[in-house]
Amino acid sequence: MKWLKHFFKQDMKLAWVNLSTLPGFSITVIATLAVTLAALAVVLNINYLVLGKSLPYPNAQTLITTDQSETINGETQYGFQIMSAQFHLYNDTRFIDTMAIMSLSGDRLNDLKDKPFVDGMRVTPEYFELLDTPMHLGRYFNDDEGINDKQRVMVLSFAYWQKHFAANEQVIGQYTQLGQNRYQIIGVTAAHFESPEIFGSFAIDAFFSFAEEISLTSHWDDITGGTNGIARLKPGVTLEQANQVLGEQINTLYQGREGVAVNTAIGARFMPLKQKIIGNSTDMALLLLAGVSTLLLIAITNLTNLFLSRAAQKHRELAIQASLGAHPKHIFMNLFAESVLLCLSACGLGLLMAGWVMVWLEQDLQYLFARLQNLTLDRVTVGASVLISVLIAAVMAGICSRKINYDQLIMQLQTSGKGTGAQISQLTRNILIASQISLATLLLIGATSVLSPALERLNKPVGFNTDSVHYLRVDTGTLEPAQYLLLSSQIKEALKPLPQINDVARTAVTPLHMGWEIYLYDELNTMLGIASVGYFDSNSFALLEHEFVSGRSFTDFNGEQGGSAEIIISESLAKRVFKGEPAVGKVLQSRPDTPLTVVGVVKDIYVPDRGDTYTKERFYLPFTPERLGFKLKLNSQLSKAQLNEILKTVDPQLTVAQYNSLNELISLRLRETQLVAGLTVSLILLALSLAAAGIYGVLSYSVQMRRYELGIHLSLGAHTHTVIALVLKQSMRPVLLGLVVGCVSAVLCYLIGMRVWDMSFTGSWLSVLLTLPVLLVIAMLACYLPVRKVVARDPLQALRVE
Repeated sequence: MKWLKHFFKQDMKLAWVNLSTLPGFSITVIATLAVTLAALAVVLNINYLVLGKSLPYPNAQTLITTDQSETINGETQYGFQIMSAQFHLYNDTRFIDTMAIMSLSGDRLNDLKDKPFVDGMRVTPEYFELLDTPMHLGRYFNDDEGINDKQRVMVLSFAYWQKHFAANEQVIGQYTQLGQNRYQIIGVTAAHFESPEIFGSFAIDAFFSFAEEISLTSHWDDITGGTNGIARLKPGVTLEQANQVLGEQINTLYQGREGVAVNTAIGARFMPLKQKIIGNSTDMALLLLAGVSTLLLIAITNLTNLFLSRAAQKHRELAIQASLGAHPKHIFMNLFAESVLLCLSACGLGLLMAGWVMVWLEQDLQYLFARLQNLTLDRVTVGASVLISVLIAAVMAGICSRKINYDQLIMQLQTSGKGTGAQISQLTRNILIASQISLATLLLIGATSVLSPALERLNKPVGFNTDSVHYLRVDTGTLEPAQYLLLSSQIKEALKPLPQINDVARTAVTPLHMGWEIYLYDELNTMLGIASVGYFDSNSFALLEHEFVSGRSFTDFNGEQGGSAEIIISESLAKRVFKGEPAVGKVLQSRPDTPLTVVGVVKDIYVPDRGDTYTKERFYLPFTPERLGFKLKLNSQLSKAQLNEILKTVDPQLTVAQYNSLNELISLRLRETQLVAGLTVSLILLALSLAAAGIYGVLSYSVQMRRYELGIHLSLGAHTHTVIALVLKQSMRPVLLGLVVGCVSAVLCYLIGMRVWDMSFTGSWLSVLLTLPVLLVIAMLACYLPVRKVVARDPLQALRVE
C-alpha cells in the first residue's frame, strides 16, 4: 500500500501544483470532458431507469398485462380492449392465478371549492394485492368492493390528497361528490407508491371501485384503449399457453354474439408488465446511448491530443525523474495523477450539469420515456460516471506513457539543441484526425436520420386552419345528459353575439382528438374496418376552413332536434372503400342496420399523435352531446372569466372545464417530436463542436511543429496562398479518410441493425448527404485557421529557434 500512499501524498500534490500553472490546458480538458460526461450521465440515468431498474413491486417479473388483439379482414391491430373479454379473463381459474381489471376514469370533485379534476382509474381489489400497495392512511378495497358489488369507494394518491385535501387525515371515511355520484374515501396511498404506467406517463390521482354491472354479455361494444388488466399466471403456465388458450376462449365468446361482422376476430396478447410500461422507450433510450457514446469517443480523441501535447511538454521533467531512478510505473503514475485529477474534476462538474438538466427537462422527458416521474441522479449513474472518468484518466496516462521511450529519457538530459524535443508523430496526428472525423460522420448520419423525419413532422400542415380557433369544454355539474343537446344549442346561441367571437360550432372533443375509433360497415353490414370518428356541427368544416373534395356539410340542426342520418368521410377512406367511384350518395353504417348517406368527402387531415404515421381514414357524424364541447373562432381575445359569465346566464351549474387554443393543443401533441428534434440537434452541435475543436488542436500543433519549414518556403518567395494550399492538401487527407470510414461504418451499422433488430430507415437520404459537406467545410476551416495564423506573420519569426 506504500505506492498508494505515495500516490496521494506526493503525485497528486505535485499534479495539483503543475496544473495550477497551466490554467488554459486544465480548463480545456475539464470543459471538454464535463459537457460530454453531463450528457452521458443524463442518458445513462434514463437507460437505467427505463431498462435496468426493476419495477418496485414484489415478484414484478411474474406480472403481466392482459392485452388483446383484434383482426379485421386479415389485418391485426393492438391497443384496444373489450371489457367483457377482460371480465372473462378475470374469472379464469385454470391459467390465471390472480388478476385485476383496470379502466381509466375521471371526473370533477364537485363538493370541493375549486372543483378539481381527478385523473383516476377504476380497479378491482386485486390491483392493490398484486402491487403490494403501501398505504399512508386507511385501507384499500376489500373483497366486498369489487366488480358487481356496486360499492362506491375511492383511494386517493398521496400527492392529490396533499394538494386538494390539505393533507387532512380526517377525510378517511368521509364522502365526496365525484361527478354525479357520491364516493366514500377509504384510504391514501403512501408517498413513494408508483402506479405502473400502463396507459401512459401520467400520474393517477385516485382509484375508484367498479360501481357498474359487468358481465360476459354487457360490454362487447365497449372498445377502448383505456381498459386493461394486470395478472399473475399460475406456476408452470407460459405466456404462449395463456395467449393461445384464453385467446381462443374470448374469440369464441366474441363470435357467439349476434350481428358479429364477418372476417373479424379477437385474441389474447399477454406481455410482461415491464415490457408494456416501457413500450417504445427502449429504442429511443438506446439511440441516445449510442449517440452519446460516440460523442464520448470524439471527446476522448480530443483529450488524447491534449494529453500527448502535455506529455511532450513534460518530456524534460520526465527525463530528470528517469535519471534520478524513476521506473516506467512511476512515470505512468505521474501522468495518471494529472489526468485523474482533471477527469474527476470534469466528472464533478458534469454531474452538477446533469442534475440541472434533469430538473430542467424532467417534465418534458416523460413525453419520451416511461418511468421518469421521479428523475434524479442515483447512485448507479454517479458510480458509473466516476468509473468512466477514472478509466479515461488511466487510458490517457497509458497512451502517453507508451509514447515515451524510457531509455531515451535518461539520455534526454544530456542532449540539447534543435530536434531533440519530444513531438507527436505525424502518423499519430493523422490517426487522431481521421478518428474524430469518422466518429463525427457516423454520429451525424445517425442523428440526421432521426432529425429529418422529426422536422418533417413538426412542419407538416394539419389540413385545416387552426389560427384563432379555441376549444371550449363545459362542465355540467349535476345536470342530466338528456339535457345536453338542448343546452348545447342554448350555449351556442349565447356565445354567437359576442363581438370577440367570429363563429361557434359544437363538438364532442377537439378536432385534433377526433373522439373514438369505431367500426364502419357498408350497406350490406359488411365490416370495413375501424376508423376514427368525430362528431361535428353543421358549420364545423366552414369554421375550420376544412376543404371539401366533393359534396357538402351536414344539414343544419338545432334545439332538441338531432342531426340527420348523414356521414362525411375523409379522402383516404373514400378511396379505399369506393375504389375511385364517387362517394357522395353512397350508404355507410356506423352500426349495423343504421344506414347513413354520404353527403361529403373532405381532405385528409394530419393530426400528430404518438405514432410515426397519421390516421388518415376518418369519418364524421352529426354532433351527439356525450359531452359539451365547442370550437370558437375568435376575432379578439376572450378570457375564461368572460366565458364563465356567459355560461352562468344559460345555467348556474355550467362552468369552463377546458379552454385552449388549437395551436396550444397541437404544440402539446408535438412535444415528443420537439424533444426528439431538440436532443438530436444538441448531439449534432456537440459533435461538430468537439470535432472542430479537436481537429483545430491537432493541426495547430502540427503547424507549429512545421513553422520552421513554412518559414523557409515564405522567405524563399513562396506565395502565401501556395503555402496554405500545400498545408491544406496534406491536412485534408486524414479528413477525407475519416469521412470514408465514417460513411462505411454508418452503412454497416444500418445493415446490421436491419438484420438483427429489424430497423428501417425513416430519414431523408438528401438530408443525410447534406451532412457530409457541412462536416467537410468545418474540417477545412479547422485546417485553414492554424496555417493562416503562421503565414500571416513575418517569415523571420517562423525561422527563429525558440
